[in-house]
Amino acid sequence: TIYSMPPMFGAIKRAMLVRDDDSFKRNLNIFVIAEGANGKLARANTTLKRNVKTWLNKNRMINDTIDILNARILNVSIDFAIVADQETNKFDILAGCIEKLRDTFSVLPDIGEAFYITDIYKALNDVEGVVDTKRVKVEQKTGGRYSDLGFNVRDNMSPDGRYFVVPEDVIVEIRFPFQDIKGVIL
Repeated sequence: TIYSMPPMFGAIKRAMLVRDDDSFKRNLNIFVIAEGANGKLARANTTLKRNVKTWLNKNRMINDTIDILNARILNVSIDFAIVADQETNKFDILAGCIEKLRDTFSVLPDIGEAFYITDIYKALNDVEGVVDTKRVKVEQKTGGRYSDLGFNVRDNMSPDGRYFVVPEDVIVEIRFPFQDIKGVIL
């Protein structure tokens, strides 16, 4: 329903509905994120959140209360190492790998969705000329043009290292794919 709100009231890029277990009433928290003029994720302003609440009020149950809250942004970078086929141009393979990851992560995840390292391995191994992916490292980017979310990727990694979990109010973004996705050929 949020995504069907008329554009004249603003646009939400992603939204996540979470029941507030700490509330005595049937309170629903809706975490939202918007898109800035530069095409990057941005916090929804007060007017947009008010418009969302007004839009949803016509469809809510009488006992429900709704809070519209900003989702938090986790900016990450990807660093990888691959082994390339000896018979191919290594620069072309590396460029193909970086382009493949840019395409893969151009679609934003949902708010609260885990980030799968295995998706990176799969995407890289699907690139023609890649024999094997040896290493993938995902790190948080903070400060300057990045968000300042206090989050430790390593502490939230699954025991097998295949993914990391983010809180239900966090969305993962590779903010600058042309500089935040890097790789080497071994």
